[in-house]
Amino acid sequence: MFLIVYQRALLMSVLPSFDLVGYGGLLRDLVSSGFNFRPIVDIGSCEAGDVFLRHDVDFSLELSLALAQVEFELGVSSCYYVLLSGPYNPCSASSINAMMRLRAMGHAIGLHYDLSLYPDQSVLARQRLDAEIRFLQEISDGEVKTIVMHEPSRGQEDFFLDAAPYINPTHFQKTHHDLLYVSDSCRAWRDLSLLEFLDGRSEKSCLMLNVHPESWLAERPQHRLTYLERTLLPKVLEPTQRYFMESVRHSWQTHIGPVHGYGDSDA
Repeated sequence: MFLIVYQRALLMSVLPSFDLVGYGGLLRDLVSSGFNFRPIVDIGSCEAGDVFLRHDVDFSLELSLALAQVEFELGVSSCYYVLLSGPYNPCSASSINAMMRLRAMGHAIGLHYDLSLYPDQSVLARQRLDAEIRFLQEISDGEVKTIVMHEPSRGQEDFFLDAAPYINPTHFQKTHHDLLYVSDSCRAWRDLSLLEFLDGRSEKSCLMLNVHPESWLAERPQHRLTYLERTLLPKVLEPTQRYFMESVRHSWQTHIGPVHGYGDSDA
């Protein structure tokens, strides 16, 4: 017991920086100090020292791969929750390839459902949920066993906290008193509870860590709004720009020319 406390005392004294080095350091600290990484589907039977990793993919599946690779190299698996109605196209070639690579690295795929776009009536909402899960299973070529709500901070009632047979970790966050929930939403830590958990000062004995993978791609320290505008936005837009410049431009350039004066000259 003394050894465990001593090991935890040697862990990071500040919250991890929002880059891949910082994230890798956090995982290494958790691994070296004896915490046990378990899949989200097992969260109902969490025990002291368990850590459950979850990732809400809000902006880009392709950009999630860098974080997933860090986990893979450390022997850690997690669950990536896909938003079917977000700013990225989950059916695009890059998104499908990203999901295949996530599964190949041993990560799970879950559904990040957006209730603001669902019917208000619970029966119809459940039908929509089931349809989205079937669709996500098809395009990701595998089972989807777990679900989480997108933007719960809006205060909308969540119909699916207990939606068997799917596992919703938020249900256990609300009902399991020993489970600490920590999130990096909007690229910010709300408090010091993660540090308190790491060094044994927390009243909670197990951890669910929600990390948004697109938030950890900075190559130098950046204010979160600077990161949003100068780093994340260009990275999110890059696949669309690449598609236009490589595919669309080539198609237009090789298409039979228009009648002179109609689309073939600048004003």
